[in-house]
Amino acid sequence: MPYNLLITGESGIGKSTALNQSVEFLSKRRIAGFLSPRVVGDGSDPGWRIEGFNGVSGMFAHASIRGRHRMGLLGVDIDLFERCISSETSALSRSDLVIIDEIGIIGGWSKAFRQFAERALDSTMPTVAIVRQKSGDFSDRVKSRDDVEIWTLNREIRDVMPGDIARWVEATDLPMA
Repeated sequence: MPYNLLITGESGIGKSTALNQSVEFLSKRRIAGFLSPRVVGDGSDPGWRIEGFNGVSGMFAHASIRGRHRMGLLGVDIDLFERCISSETSALSRSDLVIIDEIGIIGGWSKAFRQFAERALDSTMPTVAIVRQKSGDFSDRVKSRDDVEIWTLNREIRDVMPGDIARWVEATDLPMA
């Protein structure tokens, strides 16, 4: 059984929501990684937060952020992103589950993120990650690994996916450290 579960699907389908809800089922686990909830206000979509499981969080993609790293109209605070990744990398040795939201464009800009993701995927610790459906160098390499199971989220299974993810993690039968 692979210890790596990748969740993919079209943009906006609810991958991050499903992952976030699955974490609620897995609250007894010691988790390394991060969630990146979308921040919506006044009917607009101004950006994303990063919420590390081990202390670092903040707005990391927003129209008001200036810098060379951009996703369309959004600037990316790559320094905040890498501080979060550093904190989560330090937590790997005392964790029993890794959650990554997501392996995509921003992660491809960060060597620290790529190393964190590869270390998690190479371990025997269950790792659940959202992976960008569209092609990209790093995300394509991750999707082509022999030790990953890939699930595609769609509207029909969106409501049951959080429980399915939690059951998948528990089915790895690894003792919690």
